[in-house]
Amino acid sequence: MNNPRLIAALAQIRHGQCPCGAVAEHSEPLCRKCRARMVWRRRTTRTSRRAARRLAARQAHEGTRIFASAMALLQAINKGVES
Repeated sequence: MNNPRLIAALAQIRHGQCPCGAVAEHSEPLCRKCRARMVWRRRTTRTSRRAARRLAARQAHEGTRIFASAMALLQAINKGVES
């Protein structure tokens, strides 16, 4: 295995293969199925911007509601102390 031509030929053959063992397209390191799987996984795992905005708005609304109820409770306690 010390022959440089053999090593170069094996590297070039290996360059044309996907990690799954299938033949990759010339310009891409992955075969069509692996590329499609990678794109599908990327689309399904990331959250959409719209959903992220809705979640942030809902959390902000819940925070203000909790703050308002705490302030109302403090006012009721202060009124009870003053009486």
